[in-house]
Amino acid sequence: MEGNDFLGEEVSSNVQRYEKMLRNKTSDYFDAEAIEGIIDYYIHHDKLKKALEAIEFGKDMYPSHVAYWIKLAEVYVLMERLDDAMAELDKAEIYEPFNAELFLLKGEICLNQEQFEEATEFFEKALLHTDERLDMLFEIAYVLEDNDKFEEAARYFTLIISEEPELEQAYYELAHCYDLLGNYAEAIKQLNALIDMDPYNTGAWYNLGVTYSKMGEFEEAINAFDYCLVIEEEYTVARFNKANCLVELDRFEEAIPEYLSVIGTEGGDSISYCNLAGCYERLGRLDDARTQYKKAAQINPNLAEAWFGIGITLEKEAHYKEALQHFKRAVLLEPENLEFLLILAECEYRLGHAKEAEDIYVKMVDLDPGMMEAWLDWSLLKYAEGEISRAAELIYEAISYDPSIHQYHYRLVVYLYELGRIKEAHQHLELALVIAFDDHFLIFEIAPKLKKVNDILQIIDTYRLNEGL
Repeated sequence: MEGNDFLGEEVSSNVQRYEKMLRNKTSDYFDAEAIEGIIDYYIHHDKLKKALEAIEFGKDMYPSHVAYWIKLAEVYVLMERLDDAMAELDKAEIYEPFNAELFLLKGEICLNQEQFEEATEFFEKALLHTDERLDMLFEIAYVLEDNDKFEEAARYFTLIISEEPELEQAYYELAHCYDLLGNYAEAIKQLNALIDMDPYNTGAWYNLGVTYSKMGEFEEAINAFDYCLVIEEEYTVARFNKANCLVELDRFEEAIPEYLSVIGTEGGDSISYCNLAGCYERLGRLDDARTQYKKAAQINPNLAEAWFGIGITLEKEAHYKEALQHFKRAVLLEPENLEFLLILAECEYRLGHAKEAEDIYVKMVDLDPGMMEAWLDWSLLKYAEGEISRAAELIYEAISYDPSIHQYHYRLVVYLYELGRIKEAHQHLELALVIAFDDHFLIFEIAPKLKKVNDILQIIDTYRLNEGL
């Protein structure tokens, strides 16, 4: 039995004995350290009221045991009673002026109060008064991490590495800090340093791959995951991430066997089946895609992506009624997923349910007034129904949220010409050409007849000549 396991059993036994004593309203003997363990147990399980009661019990039995004052301060920190916590620590410091844990906790309180300079001073005192310098450096760094002070935490992890270059965990933590800071170059530097020290470190190769993938460097990520898999072939999380990178590169044929390998090793979960289905879908293998989406939905009926995927495969085969039911199931599970709502609205409209589609567009723009696709599709619906003024109104409303979207201006050209508001149409055409000249074909996709309107063609040609395009 491991020492920590024994300690855990001993603490649990003491907690049971302590709680039995309270229920029976009897007295029982506990040594000071046993009571500390009981307090820690309650803190760990977020039972702060019981922790406070145990502290009072301990103080009654051992009034001069300073550790209880420190534990009380720890509980007060968790309760966000920071001034009370500091007061307890000030009392404890009178009796134990060289207690490193006391100064560590004071530093944490100062961090919570945004008093960073004072926190640093307490951390330095904690280092000064400890016999376990490396352990204290880790403790300080973790406190800083927990308070989102990643730059400062990185400084301590760097110090640990300078003092003990063989400590693998410090490299991971340092890379993690830089990752959270978005400084991926430094994260990669630290992981490569760890790999130089231990070339067969699968964790370092894996984390290197993850960092590269966050940077969008998918080829480099795949190389790192491959090294990881050479060292340990069944490192399935590396294989899964490699497959995801292959998908990002549109290398679906290569991703499929990787997902199948993960499923074969791990037994398959809903996400793996969904990702595999997505590959089949992108390759046009709709039956295979639907089969995998169904497996995902069977494993996890609450996975909206699976139901949505089934609907997409059916929609691509023009089975719109069946697709609609699956889209509705997905939206029921994720009612604010804009992608799902957009496809559901399109499907409703295909089936002649214009009112239902419009209700969905209303919901979408309420959720996100900047959602371009919703405004464009909603206005197109009104245009198709002959409500051209309403279509134009919708686009003007969209422009009020973001006038820089050139698609709105090109769309208005179509609607305004239809309404005979030629001067306004010209104004929006000129705006759109300035923002994105190459997309002027969008006008003719909606209204091919405008290809024969000379003034539109003339404005486009004039802009082309003036800009040397």
